[in-house]
Amino acid sequence: MQNSKINIRQTTVSMCEVAVCAALLCVLSPLSIPTPFGVGFTLQVLIVLLTALILKPLHALAAQVIYTLLGIVGLPVFSNYQSGFGVIAGPTGGFIIGFIFASFFVSLAKGKENGKWTPVRYLAASVVIGIPCIYLPGILGFMFATGRDFGTAFMLVAATFIPVDLIKCVVASLFALGVNKALAPVRKS
Repeated sequence: MQNSKINIRQTTVSMCEVAVCAALLCVLSPLSIPTPFGVGFTLQVLIVLLTALILKPLHALAAQVIYTLLGIVGLPVFSNYQSGFGVIAGPTGGFIIGFIFASFFVSLAKGKENGKWTPVRYLAASVVIGIPCIYLPGILGFMFATGRDFGTAFMLVAATFIPVDLIKCVVASLFALGVNKALAPVRKS
């Protein structure tokens, strides 16, 4: 009976974590500083990476899929308060697809909690796994939607943003350390 109570509690905690991360994505992703290239500066990369570093891989994936589905069905949760399948098929849709891959693979690559190398693992997973998982589908989606070649697409939607997103990797890694430390007692009980 005791194991049953523990499993129910852990499941409830996990569901709450997924819901809070999906809500963060929905609330912060629409905020955008526009650029002339059609892809604005957003907090999406930061929140996607933070979610991946906080949650287990399947839970991070679930939070990202929930966010994406809410946007597809009409909630204005995508950049600049956009919604609908047209956003996924548009110039920035590849990034949203990339967020799904990044959430899972960064979470998978981050490894177990604890240890003196945790900050390095978090940052390495964010930079080495997260940035390519986000940018490759983003560039390809932009190319498909606009008819631009890879080099032009890279310059328009990646070159300007990667330095800022590397800073977001550092911030997400540092926030995740604190959040995971604060959640450790709740997750263990």
